Amino acid sequence: MRRGALILSQPFERYLEAPFVIAADAGYLRAIERGIKPDLIVGDFDSLGRVPTEVERVEVPVEKDFSDGELGIRVAALRSLTSLDIYGAMGGRPDHFLYNLHLLKIADDLGIRAVIRGDHSDIYYTEGGMYLSVSKGDTLSIVPFGESAHIIKATGLKYPAEGVTLTRHDTRGLSNVCIDEKVFVSVKGEGILLIHSF
Repeated sequence: MRRGALILSQPFERYLEAPFVIAADAGYLRAIERGIKPDLIVGDFDSLGRVPTEVERVEVPVEKDFSDGELGIRVAALRSLTSLDIYGAMGGRPDHFLYNLHLLKIADDLGIRAVIRGDHSDIYYTEGGMYLSVSKGDTLSIVPFGESAHIIKATGLKYPAEGVTLTRHDTRGLSNVCIDEKVFVSVKGEGILLIHSF
């Protein structure tokens, strides 16, 4: 497994070391602020305000039909990364945050296991099953990513979720409580977001 990190434009404090770091446009500034030296920078550099020459880069036109974050995911796949921690994806404009969630699906389609890392939460995407390491008392929300998702199995949670069908028209999957140090959730149908808050 080849691990990496993708840094987007929003401020963040929590950071886990990664052997290969990609910064997307103004994510380069966030990386430098944290003392992180990216291996690669990607984007149109409209937010950064300059084209950096001190690091390897993939530059694209400003007028494009994908985000700099999506470009970062696709370049990660081309660089054979199979695991990716995404930082700087939370906060800022709500439309940017919502589309940053789509990066998890894009990564999954490309064979990358990605997670959005926040200062107090992690967000995962799965279309099958996933084990998570948690602490007792943490919160886990299960959010359907498509129209609906049927939970096949859910262990380590206070409130029963097995056999439940979640839809985008209800809030039933919100704020379950972790009662073990391992949680497992599997799903049939469309994918889900697992939002682990700690």
